[in-house]
Amino acid sequence: MSKKKNKKFSEPEKDYYKLNTDAVERLANADKGNVPKVSDKELSRYSGSILNRIPIWAKALFIKFWFAGAVCFFFYWGLSPYLSSWLDQVVVLGLGMGIVTDLLTNNVLRFISSADKEYYPYMMFETNKYWTFIANIIYAAIILFIVINIYRLLHMNVEPILFGILYTAVDMLFIKAKGLILKAAPGKD
Repeated sequence: MSKKKNKKFSEPEKDYYKLNTDAVERLANADKGNVPKVSDKELSRYSGSILNRIPIWAKALFIKFWFAGAVCFFFYWGLSPYLSSWLDQVVVLGLGMGIVTDLLTNNVLRFISSADKEYYPYMMFETNKYWTFIANIIYAAIILFIVINIYRLLHMNVEPILFGILYTAVDMLFIKAKGLILKAAPGKD
């Protein structure tokens, strides 16, 4: 028969399994009143991504610019050999911009937005209803009409980067005007 050796633990090994109940109790009972204040500089050290350092307005404008340029690339450049009339091209581009805005651009902005809805001011129609699908198509056609006239004034060919910049600029002017009108409306404080 073998004898079990009585293994003696050293002092640090005994304390290894000792539970620190005071720390657990403080953590469980933490609220805004008994938690020490931490500076924003200290908190920024633990922000997970470099994307958190980019301002919200820059991310929103880049997303809107990128989708507008992509629609120009795929719809205007891709379909122009097959659509001979410029009116057909404008109609298809307007439909494409409206659909992409409703289904992709606004949904990406809603997805990356937190509970504070910080990206919502960068959308013309903040709600996601069935009527906004048609409204975004009509709205895209209006913006597209203005962008086409800007291109005519500049006497330039359409290309995705400038198209994205112009489309986003006109879009943001309309959104800013909407914000000013809603701010000036009676009953809004």
